[in-house]
Amino acid sequence: MKVKVDYRKCLKAGECYYNHPTIFQRTENGYPKLLVEEIDTDDLRQEVEEAIEVCPAGAITLEA
Repeated sequence: MKVKVDYRKCLKAGECYYNHPTIFQRTENGYPKLLVEEIDTDDLRQEVEEAIEVCPAGAITLEA
């Protein structure tokens, strides 16, 4: 599975990189940078699902 961020929707709220720094990192302009794209463990999947839930813009998705 792959995690995706729709930067057109992103509000730069930071919930993803503040709460899940193993997957997301803040860039200079405030957008999240993906540190991991392939989600290949249950732990990573759980973290991404939590990030999806707290993203106020709904900009994070998990695709097969």
